[in-house]
Amino acid sequence: MSKFFNLPVKTLMVALAAFVLNGCSDDPGGNAPVEESGKYSAVVCVGSWPNTAYYIADVPSLTSGQISLQGNGAEMTGKVYAQDIIQRDGFYYHANAGSGRFGKYHVEKGALVVDKEVPFTHLDWSSFVWIDDATLVVFGSGENAAGVNEARYAIVKVADMSVTLGKLAFQAFPSKTMDGFAIGFAEYRDGKIFVGYSFATSDFSKWPVVESIQNFNVAVVNASDMAVESNIFESRSSVPGGPIVYAPVSFQDESGDIYFITDPVYNYDYKSHSAVYRIKKGATTLDNSYYLDFSAKTSNGMGAAMWYIGNGKAIVRTRVAGESIDAEHSFSIIDAKNGTFLKKLDLPADKGERMVNAVVLEDDKVYIAVNAADKDYIWEYDTATEKLTPGAEFVGGIDYILRLEKTK
Repeated sequence: MSKFFNLPVKTLMVALAAFVLNGCSDDPGGNAPVEESGKYSAVVCVGSWPNTAYYIADVPSLTSGQISLQGNGAEMTGKVYAQDIIQRDGFYYHANAGSGRFGKYHVEKGALVVDKEVPFTHLDWSSFVWIDDATLVVFGSGENAAGVNEARYAIVKVADMSVTLGKLAFQAFPSKTMDGFAIGFAEYRDGKIFVGYSFATSDFSKWPVVESIQNFNVAVVNASDMAVESNIFESRSSVPGGPIVYAPVSFQDESGDIYFITDPVYNYDYKSHSAVYRIKKGATTLDNSYYLDFSAKTSNGMGAAMWYIGNGKAIVRTRVAGESIDAEHSFSIIDAKNGTFLKKLDLPADKGERMVNAVVLEDDKVYIAVNAADKDYIWEYDTATEKLTPGAEFVGGIDYILRLEKTK
């Protein structure tokens, strides 16, 4: 299994500049239902960084058979840069900083079709939330005329890809060293958007920065006018997950309570603990009675991603301890509702790359894509029996499974 790359968002933007997107085009049939043989897809990588190619492969079955690119795989390279995409109802959305375009795409007859691309240089995206089926809000940062980084948003009406741009009144930088944002989870609830963030620096000689350790913020944003109504400050952990354009780090349960996990490694902080927090339904502050120190339960592991699987429980993709962003990962089960760690799943070690969307939920079954040292399977986890079973296998020179998606 060859590792291809792992870069933070700021560095990734530099790499993006080396790729040029194809010219803008419109497909009059772009809003038609997407015709695929299955209802799942996988974004996969072939090659090693920087000589990589990316494909969206159809996944006919999660439980059996083999998945390869032989006669099956729409190449993304040149249109969509990598795995930082948003998929909804079979459409893929991507902001390409190198070309300054925001695009909507779908797969048809083995090719990635451009539905519409629009100019987009307002921000380098990190996070997003859906207000409704037609409205996507993207968060990130961009420099103003004075060269100062600002927290920014873009509201995208995905039917016609019309975009409304604006700025967010995040907290001021705490020092001259801090000149950027590490934007994490975003959740929409009852007319408000909760956006987690920490401060960062563009001077890599100063990582980790003292001011970034052991604190983060959550902006409470009024979705009707995008005004920041209040700010939550927390000092027991740092970096509230992300960038979530790669994998989720938060969810809402059946009661409307919001849960999110912090991932200090996103900001090159290897000292702070990864922890799970809760914002109760109707509240705009953290639940002070709730704190799950995830690192303390996993030998100083970090929560790189989190998926809700029902009944108050979640799967956490867990990065092993150590001062390297490229590390092995495991998968753990937590009882988020009760704030307890349950167990580590008995799966092969998941190699390298931190930013992987690996989990699909279907009824009482959870499907987990694992990049193992030898064979790469989609594993089935039965939440009722807690049994793990290997399912479909990835074959044929695929170097990395980056995203597993339900498209229908």
